[in-house]
Amino acid sequence: MQKSVDQEFVVNENSEKKLTRLSEIAEVVLKIGRLLLESGANARTVHEAIYTTALGLGCDRAEAFCQHAAIIVVLTRGAESHTCMRKVGEHGVNLRRCENIQEVVRRIGQGNLSCEQADAEIMRVPSITRHYPVWFVCLATGLACSAFGRLFKSDWIAFLPTLLGTAIGQYVRHTMFHAQRNIFLIWGVVSFIASTIAGVGALLLGCQHIPLAMLASVLLLVPGIPILNAQIDAIEGKPTLAAARGLRITFMLLFMALSLAAAEMILLGRGYQMGALPHDLPFWPQIIHQAFFGGLAAVGFGILFNTPPRLLGLCFASGAFALTIRTLGQSYDLGLPVSSFLAALALATLDRTWQKSQTPQGSILAVVGCIPMIPGSMAAKGLMGLFDLIWAKADNAASTLLVGTAENLIIVTFTLIGIGIGLIIPTLVYPQKQG
Repeated sequence: MQKSVDQEFVVNENSEKKLTRLSEIAEVVLKIGRLLLESGANARTVHEAIYTTALGLGCDRAEAFCQHAAIIVVLTRGAESHTCMRKVGEHGVNLRRCENIQEVVRRIGQGNLSCEQADAEIMRVPSITRHYPVWFVCLATGLACSAFGRLFKSDWIAFLPTLLGTAIGQYVRHTMFHAQRNIFLIWGVVSFIASTIAGVGALLLGCQHIPLAMLASVLLLVPGIPILNAQIDAIEGKPTLAAARGLRITFMLLFMALSLAAAEMILLGRGYQMGALPHDLPFWPQIIHQAFFGGLAAVGFGILFNTPPRLLGLCFASGAFALTIRTLGQSYDLGLPVSSFLAALALATLDRTWQKSQTPQGSILAVVGCIPMIPGSMAAKGLMGLFDLIWAKADNAASTLLVGTAENLIIVTFTLIGIGIGLIIPTLVYPQKQG
């Protein structure tokens, strides 16, 4: 008799689970997809999370269509089908929130949460996700950009002005973002403020590489993770989202470069000649130098992206590893694009091998470790060269400027492609197993 009652209870429980409406499940998966896109995830991450969630809540099949400003899901269960669309807000980068969302997705996929419980857990994620203090983020970002300055061979005197300009710029960006200002306005204002403060400080201290100090101070605005996501989306057959990301990134960089150029013209005037760069260090000190400041930059941007604290040491190691491999490649005259590709491939392969069980969001360490290799300074120089061409006269100097600008932009393009392909190859060889 007791066995019969228990069996009836199990049947009723399963029936109740199956009776969950597809519209309710769609609301849950749409919230998950929207939060992931707004937290810096690529399309593959979103698709895998939606697939896992939908199957864990009783669907037979799930399809997702990610756009930059909207997400569409189609759920199927037996003869039933439901299609739903929701808007997506401003895209940012918050790796700790991504991790919290993925933890909820994992529990759903294991069947540990009902639809109602899953919805409640997802709604809690933004409020329970912890953040670093604003002052700490500003300091870490300043240290990261100052480390970039050293990687560009700026002198030590520029370290402090770069740190100060970047830190203040990051605080302004934080304030304007929470005031919901236009994202392109934020990029322009922050670039001008950060570069002006760094430039004035470098002038007062007698720095020989003032343009490098100003350039390094605005690298917090280079959208490293969105750039990599755009490449991954394009390679994995999501051209619409990739194109939208790419267009948005282009305008962000244009606003950044235009404001930087304006600050340089005000402080230095056109035609300012930078002092001679320091000579290259001997081989092993150069490797150690690049590895240390690459690791420091990776940690700083890891904090900016709200990476979980337990991973910050590994972020340093991944950045140091990537810069070591890239520097070794350049020492053998492989060039920046090929050296960056080899470094990204080595880091992603090592990370994929070490972390046998990857989360659907992909590797935090591989992506953050590659951020110091993104040629933000060269991209800014290329864009500023385009602005200089507006005033250039048809002479040998203009021809030299045109060649230099084209060379910078070509190297940047192929370097970014190399980093993106290097990161994605291990995921293609060892793809994520879907539940």
